[in-house]
Amino acid sequence: MAGWLPPAERTLFWEQAAADQRHAYEVACRARERLGPDQLVTRAALLHDVGKRHVHMGAVTRTLATMGAAARLPLPGAWRRYRDHEALGAADLEAIGADPFVVAFARRVPAGDLGADAARWDALVAADDA
Repeated sequence: MAGWLPPAERTLFWEQAAADQRHAYEVACRARERLGPDQLVTRAALLHDVGKRHVHMGAVTRTLATMGAAARLPLPGAWRRYRDHEALGAADLEAIGADPFVVAFARRVPAGDLGADAARWDALVAADDA
């Protein structure tokens, strides 16, 4: 599936931690089960967490950062970057000219009316939340 990514996107994918690559692949597979083969959905799934590559944390620290963010506690630098991984990843994807749908899913905020892409969006959200 990573072969479906243009070179600059493929670089971002491979810069992720192995656990994040695995999660992205699993999201892409679950989305594919819902929609069938769809290159744009696969790209969005594989790249939705690329902002996490800005932070090198283990699972326990990530959990603590997530809990701290949910409790609206002040977070130290790396924890703040982890909390903000969606915006960081979206900015990275915009910088390389990724499709706006891919950028929006990384940001996890739909850009305007999704129209025909609403089913794609819903399938990706369900696949990521599964």
